[in-house]
Amino acid sequence: MNTIKSLFKIRYGDRTYTDKGVLDDGLTPLIASQGIENGVYGFFNIPTKYNSPIITVPRTGSIGYTFVQLLPCTVTDDCIILIPKKPMSVEYLYYVAAIVRFSRWRFNYARKITPTRLGIIKILSDEEFTPTIFYREMYKQLYPKASQKIISPMSPVSFLNFNITDLFILERGHFHALDQLEKGNCPTVSRISVNNGVTGFYNKPAKAKTLPKTTLTVSTVTGDAFIQHSSFIATDNVVICRPKIPMIVTTLIYIQALLNKVKWRYSYGRQCYKGNFQKTVLNLPINKDNTINENYIEQLVTALPYWDEYKARLLD
Repeated sequence: MNTIKSLFKIRYGDRTYTDKGVLDDGLTPLIASQGIENGVYGFFNIPTKYNSPIITVPRTGSIGYTFVQLLPCTVTDDCIILIPKKPMSVEYLYYVAAIVRFSRWRFNYARKITPTRLGIIKILSDEEFTPTIFYREMYKQLYPKASQKIISPMSPVSFLNFNITDLFILERGHFHALDQLEKGNCPTVSRISVNNGVTGFYNKPAKAKTLPKTTLTVSTVTGDAFIQHSSFIATDNVVICRPKIPMIVTTLIYIQALLNKVKWRYSYGRQCYKGNFQKTVLNLPINKDNTINENYIEQLVTALPYWDEYKARLLD
């Protein structure tokens, strides 16, 4: 069998972008060590370095959670990059990525991933590999169908900056220690960045408040914003955002998207605690009287694919 080093050039990512806190928002995906969202840490105003498909392998953080990058991108030195030595099919790249993932158990903090250790993993050659799943067909099935809704022509709209504290009362969750809770039926939101922030289901502790559905929550660790689909309780690793003025749910969804766009600003060196989060500024469309233009936002949000399904889940 061949090895990875015989078919791929193996490189470290770029050290230039290790400090992500100094980067400005932009359009270039920056691939780092996280094990979700295809490794995309965020989108920044930086040059694109890789235009052809590559494979990225986190060597820190989510070690070994390997991804295929099909879009132009740039990669930090938190990753090792596999660059095909010759053109290869998308199906073959996914095969190699799967082999590396299945080899994650070989690497831990006593034996980290390095180009040398990665390079000796055995794989079939692209000529020997026979795909059973074809990317193009799968992509067509999974990609959202075009929305059937048509946005009516809108007149030009103005935007205005709002501080997050102009729009919301911010408070922390009401208890800390999850390990002291008994399993129960209350969705419990904590600092995690997956599963809508819900870390499990527990009995409500005496000092906790039951919070209503459609509440906006933000993780103090990752900066991830979620809209809760049911009533819930929250740990003090969560910032709870209570609207100062009535907002329809599409406005909350729009604000959630804006917050998630800048979550890269928060890390273990600068967590999204209430003091940092209350400095957040949101650029929102406005009416002539400088109030939020919720009609404009509603037309944008409800035209998105899956809106009807999401609405049913959120508002039933």
